[in-house]
Amino acid sequence: MKTEYNIKNIRQLYNLTQEEFATALGITRELVNKMEKGKCGVSKATKLLINNFIEERKSEDYSHSIVSDVQIFGTAHAKTRHLPYYLERREQKKEVKPFEVPLVGIKAQAGYVKGYEQTDYLDTLEKYSLPPGVNPTGAVWSYFEVDGESMEPTLFAGDIILASMLPHEDWHDIRNFSVYILLTAEQLLVKRVYRLNDKEWVLISDNEEVAPQVRIKVDAIKQVWTFRRHIRSRVPQPKEFKITA
Repeated sequence: MKTEYNIKNIRQLYNLTQEEFATALGITRELVNKMEKGKCGVSKATKLLINNFIEERKSEDYSHSIVSDVQIFGTAHAKTRHLPYYLERREQKKEVKPFEVPLVGIKAQAGYVKGYEQTDYLDTLEKYSLPPGVNPTGAVWSYFEVDGESMEPTLFAGDIILASMLPHEDWHDIRNFSVYILLTAEQLLVKRVYRLNDKEWVLISDNEEVAPQVRIKVDAIKQVWTFRRHIRSRVPQPKEFKITA
């Protein structure tokens, strides 16, 4: 497999260990090791992370001549550095940049459906820090804004969901009736999922009067995101109280 050599070359270009490269990308060292050895392919999500890794360093005070010919597919010619690049930049800035992830708002959803694989489009999305206690390592993260009323009363329009991308090879681990964000060629959906089999799922809305259950072919799904955190846009209506004081 040709890509494993390229992954290693890109890592060595910045004089990073597998652990340091994995941390910079937000994935595990084990995954980097498997890709370099050809034990697994490079997913679209990982290619996006590597593209972002390279683009971020092009915009900083780093020699452009070193990275100008680097691509996911292709061999890079490394130059020797005394310290890993990210340590040099940390010394220069004397600060650790917070880990930020994009927000796919309601108005941005149509654009995301068309440009979810395009780095230029993803760079236009607003980015926000992860909540306290969320470890970004080993996953691709994004915020999604809820649209419509199909998931009421669990989720309301304007609510924000923090989600991590579920790799395609792990789709069989989907838990029935749990909430996921699904990307198809036409739209983003927030639904509960029931796996009928490996080829067909049932999408379930909490407000079935508005949105009845539908079946969907797994081949029609582009991305699956796992629900991680929920930020409400409004306080839920309380139960009826009887004043006794």
